[in-house]
Amino acid sequence: MRKFIERLEHKMDVAKEDSDFAYFFSLLVTGEAITKLITLITASALITDKDRHQYRVLHGVVRANGVGDWSKAIDDLFVGTASQYLAPEYREFQAELTKKTSEYEWQSLAVQELIDALTELNIDVGSSKGKKDLKSWFKLFTELRNKTRGHGALLTYKASRAAPHLGKSISLILENLNLFKLPTAFLKRNLSGKYRVTEIGIESDKFDNFKSNNTVNIEDGIYIYLGDYRKIPLMLSDPDLTDFYISNGGFSANKYELLSYLTDDKKHGDSSEYLAPVGTLPSSESEGLGELQCAGNTFTNVPDLSYEYIQRQELEDQLYSLLLDDRRTVVTLLGRGGIGKTSLALRVIPRLYETTRFDAIIWFSSRDIDLQSNGAKLVTADVVSSKDISKYYSSLILPDKECKDKSFDSIKFFQEQLTESGIGPCLFVFDNFETTENPIEVFKWIDTYIRNPNKILVTTRLREFLGDYPINVHGMTEPESEELIRLTAAHLGVESHLSQNLIENIYNVSAGHPYIIKIMLGELSKNNMKGSLPKIIAGSDEVLTALFERTYSALNPCAQRVFLSLASWNSAVSRLALEAVLMISIGEPLEVEKAIDTLIQYSLAEEFKSEVDDQYFIALPFTALSFGSKKLRVSPLKSIISVDVKLLQKFGPEKVENKNISLAHHISVFLSNLDNPLKDYPSHKELIERISISYVDSRPIISRWLEESGEIHLLEEAKKYLYLYLESDSSESSKVSAWNQLAELSRKLKLPLDEIHALIESSQYSQVDFSDLSNVVNKVNHMLNTQELVLDSHDAKSELLSKIYDVVWRRKSEGDAVDFSRLAWLALHLDRLDDATILVEHGLQIDPYNRYCQKLQLKLEKKT
Repeated sequence: MRKFIERLEHKMDVAKEDSDFAYFFSLLVTGEAITKLITLITASALITDKDRHQYRVLHGVVRANGVGDWSKAIDDLFVGTASQYLAPEYREFQAELTKKTSEYEWQSLAVQELIDALTELNIDVGSSKGKKDLKSWFKLFTELRNKTRGHGALLTYKASRAAPHLGKSISLILENLNLFKLPTAFLKRNLSGKYRVTEIGIESDKFDNFKSNNTVNIEDGIYIYLGDYRKIPLMLSDPDLTDFYISNGGFSANKYELLSYLTDDKKHGDSSEYLAPVGTLPSSESEGLGELQCAGNTFTNVPDLSYEYIQRQELEDQLYSLLLDDRRTVVTLLGRGGIGKTSLALRVIPRLYETTRFDAIIWFSSRDIDLQSNGAKLVTADVVSSKDISKYYSSLILPDKECKDKSFDSIKFFQEQLTESGIGPCLFVFDNFETTENPIEVFKWIDTYIRNPNKILVTTRLREFLGDYPINVHGMTEPESEELIRLTAAHLGVESHLSQNLIENIYNVSAGHPYIIKIMLGELSKNNMKGSLPKIIAGSDEVLTALFERTYSALNPCAQRVFLSLASWNSAVSRLALEAVLMISIGEPLEVEKAIDTLIQYSLAEEFKSEVDDQYFIALPFTALSFGSKKLRVSPLKSIISVDVKLLQKFGPEKVENKNISLAHHISVFLSNLDNPLKDYPSHKELIERISISYVDSRPIISRWLEESGEIHLLEEAKKYLYLYLESDSSESSKVSAWNQLAELSRKLKLPLDEIHALIESSQYSQVDFSDLSNVVNKVNHMLNTQELVLDSHDAKSELLSKIYDVVWRRKSEGDAVDFSRLAWLALHLDRLDDATILVEHGLQIDPYNRYCQKLQLKLEKKT
């Protein structure tokens, strides 16, 4: 915290130069900042536990409007109930504040100086003799702060006499407290997934891995290193450390205040994180049984399904097969919240009871939210850390006496059981794995020790810890959804109100998401089965948060930006167009591509292929769209995303169900929506070129658009796109069209050789109509006769003209007298008099009165 403290000290020095009175009140502000800072750093060191002690402390201080409540929180954190849950690495810092010190130790001196300041102000603090702990400083400071609140309550001369003592007291803390010397940094995740690290404390290499590692996923903010990286709650800054803000009361249903103790500026935080009640929460409906029970051939603590289940046969059979497969040590069920991962596991596991594959099946639940028909409900997670997992397992397997033995190491025991279970082959099931304290580390831990014949099944929303085989759990099929709709409607007593049209609408809006189906029917049943389904979803903030917030938070900034871009427009979007627009805007091409893949893998976005041109389009399910729209409304990226989306909208809207969807159509729409090539091509050139590189069929479309300008330099650009297209592996018919387009462009550019070359190349394909070949020959003859095209080199002329001559000669039987006359003229240009004579004779045999053949015959007679 060195940089923050140095700026507090600078502020005090400035005030000291002003007056003793200003200096005294600056010291009060600094003392308040120190109190809050120590509270928040200590709160960050609390280990997650079922009783949620960290949340309880923060729930109190975020509402605190005075320093007294913060002082009480320090008591709780250092010697109260919460202190039992401080991380082991924090104990030495705890001792700095709680140990009784002699009168010559800095802690005791700091407290005594504060007592002296209180004495100067005639504030009675009782006896000050004996050893003192630093923790008592905060209670004394609260007394000082409260008695001097408001400038009118304090005389200037008293402030002058008290200030030196208070200044020395605060200086002793700032200079000596080791808690402030912990490695501290502000971490800001870049679009690439790596972090910008801004050191706040002493220079340290503890945060260096964040600069190069893009697999770590933690929230932006201020972190201390204490054996692990811990975010300091209720404190804000930015990557440039422009200012520091600390919670300062003013709590309401929507926000709370954060105050800068450096500039007196204020900000507001989102209070929704602290609205839940404190205390132990109810158990989850999927909590494991408290003891092992015999089920078939297996001992298990797996809970029963507490609700009716719609069969999903294909998924069930796939999971059952994988659980029996000895080659798969770790199997993962991956899918969105509420999609049915837990239900699927609870449905399939009982089938294993009748087999001899596992002697035991152990269920570990980390679920902290139950998705019920009346909304999302907070619950207590059974296990949240490796220690919890180990203790829970031990309590199921071993006698209480052995588990409570001080020498017993539950973590070591569990590790040994993963490798070789003492109760026979065991299936370890970890439900809602993403809500463990550090899921990536916990996964590496269990994956390191697991060995056959033991096996692990994980259910999770996140892909950071996939097993040997991940099963993606998507929405229900339409028949499965209809079965769930009818079953839910029957429970609600509204089955008679169901129509086939309503069933189809529910399925389309929910995209087969079982929990969303239940929520929509529940809301409809409250309103006589009337209401807009999209509005029901859009208005269900609590449900959307429960389903998507955790997954959204796990996305890197680039993936979040792509998601918000898609959420800002209710339309399917070409993946290629989306990539091209955002690659330019974001400047991280690889990251954009990976971000889109991540959204698809997390089921936040859906990808489908066009039946017309095999190009991919992206769309958000309606629920994800509603969640994204909510996020976008308050996102600082809103204005930047708006610019990108306006560009995307130029490609035109699209519906997922459109069977004729094609990228070529949308590129044409995009180009037609630009004002004119002369004005818009330079500003959109990079975007257009990116599209043309990835989608070669766009090149003739782009070329035609540029050609419409009539501008010479744009005609040259149009020609470039056509050459690039012709270099690609396209169909014959497309290439014929492109060569003809190129010939037309060359004519406009007054490049006769290029025009002839394009025309001749267009004649080389077998599917070209003979009449088109004849027209090409006629065009070539005309250009040569009028000397529009002059070929000085005889060899070059021969090689060029022979290409088309040979093709037409082979197909001359398809021609009429006019065609023969044209080919005869070409033969004359090639100095093939014998061929010309034969061709004229054939032409006259077809039509003795053809004037072109007759004219040529006279010309040939003169030459001979």
